[in-house]
Amino acid sequence: MRRLIGLVFAMTVLLVFIPGKSYCHTAPSKVEIDSDYLTHVSFKNRYINTVSIHILENISEKHNRSLYRGITITRPYGHIINDNGQTKDSSAVGIGPVYMIRNEKKLSRKLYETLDMSGGLIIYDKAFPTDGRYYNFMWRIGPRLVYKTGENSSINIGYTFMHVSNGFRTHNPGYNGQGLSVSFEQKF
Repeated sequence: MRRLIGLVFAMTVLLVFIPGKSYCHTAPSKVEIDSDYLTHVSFKNRYINTVSIHILENISEKHNRSLYRGITITRPYGHIINDNGQTKDSSAVGIGPVYMIRNEKKLSRKLYETLDMSGGLIIYDKAFPTDGRYYNFMWRIGPRLVYKTGENSSINIGYTFMHVSNGFRTHNPGYNGQGLSVSFEQKF
């Protein structure tokens, strides 16, 4: 298990620090820090809330679509009710690489609406949810309003729906979440 965690950590570092563009390119990179608090959605007796921070870098823009890569740090907490009717604590801390696609539409000079879709592999400090595995895939989707506060910065607010699952047909204690998402974008 430690080897797998080490491999995921190395992949995360490489994804974050390998340039998406040549270092010879003089344009500043776009870094976005996104945070969300998602509450549980009724799904198979899973009562898990999730707080996450996503640090993303814009690596490609074409027309109204952008591609981001980065890292997600997440703290899910709560409980599940297993098949025997027992309530079990399900809290963990996770980290992993993430990619996001953003489709953007201009509403006014400073206001935009977007649709964000992201996915990534998350490695946890223990099997999560209880009786699960040490890893899961986190998928997120949701609309946002983006207000450009300046040439190099913006504030985003939106609604996010999330699904977390390990992808197996059996032994897959996944869960869903929904809630408010707030982010800040800054060019460095």
